[in-house]
Amino acid sequence: PGATMWNPNTPLSEDCLYINVVAPRPRPKNAAVMLWIFSGSFYSGTARLDVYDQRALASEENVIV
Repeated sequence: PGATMWNPNTPLSEDCLYINVVAPRPRPKNAAVMLWIFSGSFYSGTARLDVYDQRALASEENVIV
């Protein structure tokens, strides 16, 4: 059960270049920009997992992810 969270049943595809931009609200004037790169170890995975929700990071650290 816990291991299936890390490898959900999502379709496999070579089309894997996506960008998600998350900004805190209210938007700060001089926020730092943080680049977060998901690593599936060139095996599998997805940036859509709930554990990788960048909204908490953006709001808590006041950064644009």
